[in-house]
Amino acid sequence: MSETCNECKQPCDDVCYVGTLSELEQMRILGNGKSEAGYTFIHTIIKALWRARQLHPVFAEGKYQALGRIGAEYGELVQAVEKNEGTEREKAEIIDSIVVLIRAWLDEYEVEPK
Repeated sequence: MSETCNECKQPCDDVCYVGTLSELEQMRILGNGKSEAGYTFIHTIIKALWRARQLHPVFAEGKYQALGRIGAEYGELVQAVEKNEGTEREKAEIIDSIVVLIRAWLDEYEVEPK
């Protein structure tokens, strides 16, 4: 069983890479060697997540509806690629897919008991 890491406060099985890496190193990892790309990626995700929560405060009502939202976003990405809608549109759909995955990972589908 994993113990909670003192650095990142998450379950860690071995070495906590997050706690030992500088912010710049973390951004290089996200940006595939380019810290600016990592920062751009994080900024883009945060902006899209904020926008999604403004537009859709209720992400999903239950785990299965959340799974449906993930499938719908993936379907839009596949359609953008198959119809050659361009790199910009494909990347927008990738970001949308990441956002729904984050919201599912954060359990935003949990239904409050009535």
